[in-house]
Amino acid sequence: MDSSISRRDLLKLGLATGLAPAFRWLPVAPAFTFTHFSDTHVSIGRNGAECRALLEEMARTIRPAFGINGGDVTDYAFAGEYDEYGKVLQGIPFPVHHVPGNHDVRWAPMGLQIFRSRVGPPFRSFDHGGVHFALLDSTVPLSHYGHFESAQLRWLEADLRRVGRRTPVFVVTHHWTGRAPVMVDNERALFDVLEPYNVKVVLTGHGHADLLWDWDGLACTMSKGLYQGSYLRADVDPAAGEVRLFRRTKEQPEPQPLVTVPLKPSRAKRPVWAVAATVDAGRPVRVPAEVREARWNEGKWAPVQAGGVPTEGLAAGSNVLALRAGEHGREEVATVRVRVADAPLCPRWERRLSGGVMSHLRLLGDVLYVSAMDGSVNALRAADGAPLWKAMTGGYCHSSPTLAGDRLVVGSADGYAYAFDARTGRQLWKQRTAGPVYASAAVAKGVAANASGDGSVYGVGLATGAVRWKFTLPPSDSAFSQSPAATDGERIYLGAWDKHVYALDAATGEQVWRKPGTEKSFAYSPAIGGPTVGGGTVYIPANGNVLHAFDAVTGETRWTYTSPGDKVGYSSPALVDDRIYIGCLGDRGEVRCISATDGKEVWTAATGNVIYDSSPAVADGRVSIGSVNGLLSILDTNDGRIVTQYRLPVGHFLSSPAAGNGSVYAASYSDVVMGFDLR
Repeated sequence: MDSSISRRDLLKLGLATGLAPAFRWLPVAPAFTFTHFSDTHVSIGRNGAECRALLEEMARTIRPAFGINGGDVTDYAFAGEYDEYGKVLQGIPFPVHHVPGNHDVRWAPMGLQIFRSRVGPPFRSFDHGGVHFALLDSTVPLSHYGHFESAQLRWLEADLRRVGRRTPVFVVTHHWTGRAPVMVDNERALFDVLEPYNVKVVLTGHGHADLLWDWDGLACTMSKGLYQGSYLRADVDPAAGEVRLFRRTKEQPEPQPLVTVPLKPSRAKRPVWAVAATVDAGRPVRVPAEVREARWNEGKWAPVQAGGVPTEGLAAGSNVLALRAGEHGREEVATVRVRVADAPLCPRWERRLSGGVMSHLRLLGDVLYVSAMDGSVNALRAADGAPLWKAMTGGYCHSSPTLAGDRLVVGSADGYAYAFDARTGRQLWKQRTAGPVYASAAVAKGVAANASGDGSVYGVGLATGAVRWKFTLPPSDSAFSQSPAATDGERIYLGAWDKHVYALDAATGEQVWRKPGTEKSFAYSPAIGGPTVGGGTVYIPANGNVLHAFDAVTGETRWTYTSPGDKVGYSSPALVDDRIYIGCLGDRGEVRCISATDGKEVWTAATGNVIYDSSPAVADGRVSIGSVNGLLSILDTNDGRIVTQYRLPVGHFLSSPAAGNGSVYAASYSDVVMGFDLR
C-alpha cells in the first residue's frame, strides 16, 4: 500500500507549517505524550520478548502518560496467551488501554468475555489533558471483518454529544477506515457520527503496514505490529494548539516526524456533492463538474466522461459510487440504487432491524425468523416483512433460530440457550451454560442440543429447559463448537475447533463416534461450516479445504472431496436429493455442486465476489448465496449458471439466505432484511 500523503492532503488537514497557531478557546492544559501500538499478537513463546523490549524502550526514552494497544492483543485469545501478555506488561510504569482485534474474538470460545476480564471493556472513552479519547470495538465475534454494531454507534453519538463540538477527539479502532479495500462495512456510518465533532486523528491497526492517509479531513494512521518494531509517539501540546505524531520503525528506531495536526476545530464548510439516489440500469449517473474520477464498488478508478458515470454491467440494488477530484483530491462516497427492469429477482419488501445479521435465516410457512447481532430474535411476516414479534436475549446472536413444533430455540453470547413461543415470541425458558452459545441447536427426541463456548454440549429438554444430559469435549484451548449442529433424529452431529467431528446419542448425550476432520493445526478444524445429514451420511467441511462424508452410524469415511480452486470450509453444505451445494472461500467466490453419492464434482460457478460464511439456500431450482460485499447470487441448480445478482444495502453479507415458495430472503450486517420474488 502507498504510505504517502500529499501536500494537498496536508493543506486540507491544516497540517502545513504555520497553520496551527496557539488559540485561546481551550484552557491551556499541560502537554503530554502517549504512544499507540497495535497487533502485539502475543502467544505462548512467541512475540512476547519483542513487545516487552519496545515497551521498556517507550518507558525509558518517551515516558508516556499512557499507551494504547490497538488490538490483536493475542494470537488466539487463549487464557495462556493472556497470561503471557500479562507478563509483557508486568512492571511497565505507564497504563495501557486496549481495543480488541479480530484475533481476540475470531477463534476464542470466550472471545470478548476473556478480553473484558483480562484487559478491560471492548469499547469506552476517557479524557486526558483536555483531549477526549474514543476507543471503539470494530470486531465481530468469530469473524475477520470489521463492523460497528448499531448499539455502539448510538453510544458513541451520545458520548460525543456530551463532550461537545470543540474538544479535540482521538479515535482508536482496530480495523482501518477510510481507505481501500473496505474493511469496515459501515465506516460511513461511523464518519457520519464523527463529522459534527472536533475529531482530529483516527489510529488503526490490522493491516501490518506503516501508513498515513486522509479520510475526508481526518488524519488516519496504521502501524505494523509492535513485535515487528513499529509504534507511534503522540506529543499533545495544548499551548501550541497541535498534536505531533512520530513513527518508530524497525528500520528507523529513532521516532521520525509523521504529521502535525491542529487541535482547533475547523470552520471550513464543504459543498455537498449531490448524486441521484436511484437510477435505471444503463443510464449514466450525473456528477458535479469538479469530479474527475469515479469507481463502482471494488472496481478501479476511471476518468469521468462528459455524460456521467456509466452503469452498464452493474447488478441491481445498492451500488457504492466513489468520487474524487483527481488522484489526491477530495473524495466522497454515495450509494446509488440501480433498478433493472424485468429482473429475475424483484425486491418485494425491505425491513430494518435493530441489529445486523450474521446467522442463518429460517423460513417456516409464512413466517421468517431472524436472530440478530444486538441479541434480538425477530419474527417477520414473509409476505410483506411486517414484524410479528421481537424478543431479546442478553447478548450477540451468532446462533440461528431452530424451529421444533411450536418452539424456537436460539443461543446467545450471554451464555444462555433460549426457547420462545414461535407464534407469540413469549419466552418459555432459558438455560444457563458457562460460555457463550454461538452454535445453533439441533432438536431430536425431545432434546435441544446446544454447544457452548465452555467446551460442553447441553442436551436440554425442549418442553421445560431442564438439562437432561451434558457432554464435555476432551479439554483443550480449542475445545468448543460454533457452527450449527445437525441431526438425523437419532444422533446429534457437530464439528469442533479441536479438529474433530462428533456424533452423540440424542437421548443420552453419549459419544457414538469421534473422527478427525484434519491432521493439521486446529485452525483447519471442521468448525465453521456446519454438518448436514441425509441418506445415512454426514457431510461436513473442514477449514483445510476438505469436505468429508462420514457414515452416520459408524463414522467411517465414505469419501472426501478437495476443491481445486476456492476452498471449502466456511460455508455449510446444503443437501438436496443426491447433490450437495456449497460455497467456497476465495477471490472467485465459487459455488460447487458435488455428488452426494461419490463426492465427484458436478459443476462449479464463480460469483465473482468472495464468499465467507454464507451457506446456500436451495429451492425452486435455484441456489441462493451471499458474498461478503453484499452481493446476493442466484444460480441454476442444474448447471450453476448465474441467473441474476442483487446488491443488498451496504453491509458485509456473511449470513445465509432462506428460500421457498418462489421467494428468497436475505440479510446482512446492514440491519436490513429483504424479501424478493424469484421469477
